[in-house]
Amino acid sequence: MNITDVALSKATIQTNHLLNNINAFKSLMNADTKFMAVVKADAYSHGAIPLSREMEAQNAADFFGVAQLSEALQLREAGIVIPILVFNAVRPHEMAYAIKHNITMTVFTPETAAEIVTVAEELGIKATVHIKIDSGMARLGVTTYEAARELYDILQSSAVHVEGIFTHFADAKESSPENYTHEQFRRFKNILDQFEVDGVTFELRHCCNTAGTINFPDYHLDMVRVGLGLYGLNPSVSHQDSIQLTPIQTVETTVTYVKDFPAGESVGYGRTYVSTEPMRIATVAIGYADGVAKNLANKGFFTYNGHRVPILGEVCMDQIMLDVSEVVDIKIGDHVTYFGDPKDGNIQITEVAKTVSASQYDLLCRMGARVKRVYSVNEV
Repeated sequence: MNITDVALSKATIQTNHLLNNINAFKSLMNADTKFMAVVKADAYSHGAIPLSREMEAQNAADFFGVAQLSEALQLREAGIVIPILVFNAVRPHEMAYAIKHNITMTVFTPETAAEIVTVAEELGIKATVHIKIDSGMARLGVTTYEAARELYDILQSSAVHVEGIFTHFADAKESSPENYTHEQFRRFKNILDQFEVDGVTFELRHCCNTAGTINFPDYHLDMVRVGLGLYGLNPSVSHQDSIQLTPIQTVETTVTYVKDFPAGESVGYGRTYVSTEPMRIATVAIGYADGVAKNLANKGFFTYNGHRVPILGEVCMDQIMLDVSEVVDIKIGDHVTYFGDPKDGNIQITEVAKTVSASQYDLLCRMGARVKRVYSVNEV
C-alpha cells in the first residue's frame, strides 16, 4: 500500500523550482563563491534527504548546512557525499562519528578544539573544522581575535584541517547604511585581517545567510549559506525585486464533508463563530497537529480553485471548517489549499505568517508528518 494514496493532506514539492531558486542566487554571486544549501530541520520540513539528493545529482550545491550531527549522519546514510557543516556543537562522544563520516565540525571552545585533536589523532583520520565567530548574534562563537587564535593554535595538528571561519548575521533583512549587519561584518573582518597579518588564511570565510546574500553582495566572501531562499521565500525587506524566487511547496487537503448551515448557530470549539445567515460549510482534514497555525481562527483563508474560502471558528487538531458559500461546486473529495504559489491562485506562506504575526520559518517547520510529501518536477 502506498501511504500517499490514502493521505488526506499532502505537500507537493517542485524540485525544478528548487533548482531555479538556486540558479537565481548564483546569478547574484561571483563564480568562485561557493553555495551552501541549508537543509537543517528536515530542509525546513520539505524533506532534507530527497532535496539533498536532487541538489547533489544536479551539482547545484557545494556544501550542505545542518544544525545537528544527527542530521548530517542521516544525509550520509542516505548516500550524500558532498561536504556537510554542522553549525551547532559536536559533543566529545560524537566526534568520532563526525570524523569517520567526513562531517565538518564547528568549533568555538578550547575544550572542543582539544578534544577534536585527540580523537582525530587516535583515529588516524583527518578532521575538518570551521571556527565560529560571534560578531553580534550572541548565540555561539568567540568574540575576539585572541580567543579565535587560541582555538586555531589548539587545532594545529596533522590530523586536523582548519578549513573555514564564519559568523552569522542577526538582522540582514534590510540594507540601510545604519543596519547592524555592517557592524557585524566589520567585527568579523577585523578578526580575519588580524589572522592575515599573522600569516593565517582560510579556504572558506562565510557570513551571509539568505537575506545577507540578497542584500549584501560585498559580504559574500568565499561562500554563502542559503536556507529560506532555497524554498522560494524571500526574507529581505530591502530588495524584494532583486531576485525572483518561486515557492516550491503547495500544501493541500481533502474536503471530507459539505453541509448547508442555518443562521444563528455556532461553529467549533468555544463557539467563537456564530452564523448570521444561512451558509455552506466544508470540513477539511487538516489541523494544527499538521502544522496549520491555530491562531488563523476566524481570520485565515484556504483557497479552492483560486477562490479564498474563510476559516470558521477554531482550528481543530485534525480538522478545519471553511465557509464555502461562494463556491457552490465544491464537494466531498475535492481539495483545498493551505498555501502555495500565488501564481497558481494560492496564498503564499508569507501572507499566512503576516496574518498570524509569525515567521515563515516557524510555519514551514510546523508541517507535520501526516502531510505526505510528494516530489515532482512538473508544474502543479
